[in-house]
Amino acid sequence: MGRLLVATSLVAAAITAQVGMASPASAMYSRCLNHVKNGGYVVGPKVYSACSHQATKLGWQWIPHPTCVTGLGNLRVPWAFAMDACSHAHG
Repeated sequence: MGRLLVATSLVAAAITAQVGMASPASAMYSRCLNHVKNGGYVVGPKVYSACSHQATKLGWQWIPHPTCVTGLGNLRVPWAFAMDACSHAHG
């Protein structure tokens, strides 16, 4: 019974840690995901992967990460739309 309680506690702790770590990352690129979804594209694992590459702030504007733009481009998202979506991938 003791081992089962310890195992259950460890599993619960691991799940809690993952959920806690996933929330900030999701918030970071949710604007990118929403932009893609609002453009009529299906948002799946490959879009999540592309949008997870954070844009860089240069002066007053955000520069999209090249991996984000390429990832969306590989999904047949037009380049200009991908640039716009990826410029929203920041916290």
